[in-house]
Amino acid sequence: MQFRRIAISLAVLCGVVLTPATAPAAADRVVTTEYGMALIGLIIGKATFDTKIDGNSFSVKGRMSSAGLGQLVSKTGGTSQVSGRVTSRGFAPERYGLDYTSDGKRWSSDVSFRSGRVTGSNVSPKRSADEKPSYVPVQRSQLASVVDPLSGMMVRTSDPASVCRRTLPLYDGWSRLDLKLSPKARRTVSLSGYDGDAVVCNVRIDPVSGYDKKSKGLRFLKNQTIELWFAPIARPDVFVPVYVRIPTTIGPLTLQATSVSVK
Repeated sequence: MQFRRIAISLAVLCGVVLTPATAPAAADRVVTTEYGMALIGLIIGKATFDTKIDGNSFSVKGRMSSAGLGQLVSKTGGTSQVSGRVTSRGFAPERYGLDYTSDGKRWSSDVSFRSGRVTGSNVSPKRSADEKPSYVPVQRSQLASVVDPLSGMMVRTSDPASVCRRTLPLYDGWSRLDLKLSPKARRTVSLSGYDGDAVVCNVRIDPVSGYDKKSKGLRFLKNQTIELWFAPIARPDVFVPVYVRIPTTIGPLTLQATSVSVK
């Protein structure tokens, strides 16, 4: 039960575990990136993301499922996807969706964007009309100049030094939060299909709305520093996550890219 709560809360609240994606080297080509998820070094899940850029449009489709020890503890699986436009500044989402189940319970989200503003949102389960006093509701004014958790993690820049000098304003249909990045180091990474440099960022979570102030998990994460590695694994001007290390109360949760291929 604890493994399931950790995986789901990080996927939905932090937008990190399910978000890594990449971008293809040429139009009409699909880049497939595979990731492994581990908790205190033990495999608990896997994820695959397919990304396509076709002219001025893009799409990302992801699949995630429990694996290894995770299958023994909790049956979890789902999909996430986004589509939108490619602009000179990066990737502008138009439609984002998340749909997953865990131990027979289902969560789904469908969010529409236009010019960085949320124009529609449909989630299940919905927030109750009679929330706890400790719940911080999402305000309409907080849904301008935001991105979804998938395209928001695709950083388009020709300057590696700028990757970690930004704040990512994320909204997934339930929660609005900022991921505040700051530079930490440079590393080299090696996986099937890519050997090269990576930019390492420190990340702090700043919840804005759509959360319970008394949530023990969120209070713990607010006081922690996440380590996030970005690398241009498919094209030199698009940096995507290749490694994430998130502290938890029982040990580090990691998500690591294992292979990338272009078709």
